[in-house]
Amino acid sequence: MDHPSSQIRNSEIGRAYTELARITRRASIRARGSDDALSVVDQSLVDFVVQHPGCMAIDIARYLRLNRSTISRQLSGLLATGLIRTTDGGTGNAKPLEATDAGRTALERSVQLHRDALEERLASWSDDDIALLAGLLERLGASDEAGLPMPGRAST
Repeated sequence: MDHPSSQIRNSEIGRAYTELARITRRASIRARGSDDALSVVDQSLVDFVVQHPGCMAIDIARYLRLNRSTISRQLSGLLATGLIRTTDGGTGNAKPLEATDAGRTALERSVQLHRDALEERLASWSDDDIALLAGLLERLGASDEAGLPMPGRAST
């Protein structure tokens, strides 16, 4: 039988998961309803390329733990719209990627839209509450990213 504190912990983890999933789903819905926002997938991919210039499709596929063909399809759309481009180097079809100025602008616009929505939701919160939320989310993000395969970082 679970100890009462572990039952409370499990309940609170479930509550946190439900709220994070709900917030993510709402952000995705908001992005679909705006011409200024990139889709969640496109924003994630452009952001990855901005953060890791010279990365290749295989790097993104490893990081997201998706099939390379899935990532290639998504990237081909971003290449066609001019948000990213290939650069010299690589071999065969494996070409390094970088964001274009249009891609950076689209990413900034999309991020700003989501930041504005968050700011609106936090308008009545105290500065201390916002700092607490930011710190806890940073802590969660750091523990989550620790084992992810990143370009230039050996897989563990």
